[in-house]
Amino acid sequence: MRITVLRRLAFAGLLLAFCVVVFGAYVLLTDAGLGCPDWPGCYGEVTPTAEIAADVGKAWREMIHRYAASVLGLIILVIAFLSLRWRRHPGMPVGLSLALVALVIFQGFLGMLTVTWLLKPLIVTAHLAFGLTTLSLLWWLWLT
Repeated sequence: MRITVLRRLAFAGLLLAFCVVVFGAYVLLTDAGLGCPDWPGCYGEVTPTAEIAADVGKAWREMIHRYAASVLGLIILVIAFLSLRWRRHPGMPVGLSLALVALVIFQGFLGMLTVTWLLKPLIVTAHLAFGLTTLSLLWWLWLT
């Protein structure tokens, strides 16, 4: 039962991570990476509006990516919390779930640098690489 709950959460996280990576590429390719030039909000607000954003479409694309990544972070935190709570159960992937928490925190940091350093290619590439690492670890967790 416990493993089933974690596997379902891992699968939900896996699907969402895939969407976050693909949507992140879409944001970059549509030149919306700086649709919100500050972080974590958008022009100091939680949601972009036409009054504050020069191109509200780009701002919304950027913020949807951030919202989805935040939900993914919450799913990973729940996985880690449950795996720690049930750590005495055989086969509980505590180490993997804690590694995912560290990775998603680092990803948030890279996301911030992506915006504040104005899409510096090295940072954008690292953000993508670690996004794919997050996706891979969630896949591993689901398969475990």
